[in-house]
Amino acid sequence: MKRGISVILSSILIILSFVGCGGKNSEMALGGTSNQTVAITVNTQEITPLTIEQSTSVSSKITAENEVSVYPSSGGTVKEVYVSLGDTVKAGDVLFEIDSTDAQLQLQQAQASLSSAQAGLESAQANYESTVGGTLENQLQQLQSTVDSYEIQYNDALTSLEQTKELYELGGASKQEVDDLQSTVDQLKLQLESAQKQLELNENQILEETKKSSEANVKQSEASVAQSQVSVESAQKTLNDTKVRAEIDGVISSINITKGSTASAQSAAMTISSLDKVKVSFNVSEDVINRISAGSKAYVTVSAVSDTPYETTLSGVSPSADSQTKLYAVEAYIDNSDYQLKPGMFATIKLVLDTKENTVSVTLNTVIEKNGEKYVFVVDENNIAHKTIVETGLKNDESIEITSGVNMGDLVVVSGQDFLSDGSTVNIAEETE
Repeated sequence: MKRGISVILSSILIILSFVGCGGKNSEMALGGTSNQTVAITVNTQEITPLTIEQSTSVSSKITAENEVSVYPSSGGTVKEVYVSLGDTVKAGDVLFEIDSTDAQLQLQQAQASLSSAQAGLESAQANYESTVGGTLENQLQQLQSTVDSYEIQYNDALTSLEQTKELYELGGASKQEVDDLQSTVDQLKLQLESAQKQLELNENQILEETKKSSEANVKQSEASVAQSQVSVESAQKTLNDTKVRAEIDGVISSINITKGSTASAQSAAMTISSLDKVKVSFNVSEDVINRISAGSKAYVTVSAVSDTPYETTLSGVSPSADSQTKLYAVEAYIDNSDYQLKPGMFATIKLVLDTKENTVSVTLNTVIEKNGEKYVFVVDENNIAHKTIVETGLKNDESIEITSGVNMGDLVVVSGQDFLSDGSTVNIAEETE
């Protein structure tokens, strides 16, 4: 617009210049002569090093960086809703609460079952200690006592037999006495061996089987306790889940429940949108995809908020095209700490395809293209405009690169050049920065 106004002002000045010279022009028309040269008013710009970016534009809509639908773990009547539409929440904040009567009852039942299982475990442990450490030990002690008794009797009878045999050889005892004592020794030996086998059997078999049985009862009781503890934890979680909490930081973007309504585990009760950053997703064609990558610069303009673009970089570029559209998906994130950008707003994205620094560049309308040639007007120290043929390179909506024809420091005409010809005298009204 500024350039358009400058052109209009230049045109007015030119017209006024001609009007001011009307008398002399009339004289010339009547055959008179005039040596006065009319200076054409123009705006100029000194060429300085400039970074130029070539870009292309695409359209998209603002979406949330992250959006989470909130579902209760189990359905029920909504007891209370603690947030409103548009509220900012933190992860862990309670959003709403479901009636917990049933959940509390389930927890009480699970706790009662746990108490019963713990009592059963204590009984099994006591029985194990009583059986293994008490009853069986007593039985083994009694068997050992029997073995000891038979062993003493056997040893005593064996000693008597040896003594009687010696007396018999000396004639001090009869053959019958020797035979009777031998019979007694043999019988005591059998009784001792039987008692020892009984003791060994109890130690190696009955004791182990009894231990295993008692240990099995203890382990079964321990398993029952463990299962009851899981039931208590599950019931406690169900009770805790009646208070539905936010999983992420964000803003409440939708609410589908009210106090007294029924919340379902299959239907989203609320939606939380993370808006500290927002996202634009769009598609580009094959002639663009190889000129951009993750990290490429982009400018996002959301006219509903501001005409000033948000500068960002591409966060993701798909390496393959969609099978149907043949387009490549691209996305970028924008800082939105002031929450001005809202999901659904229309956005224009300018993708930077190429960048050159320290170029000889001028405003786009400086270069005139006519009859197959491109040229600019360069003003010398005498305010004479010289038509100069140029070659151009990158260009965008504002600037164009000149690759040959002019140099840094040259003064070029940026408005009013449409009224110039090679060698025209100019009056510099304004030098553009």
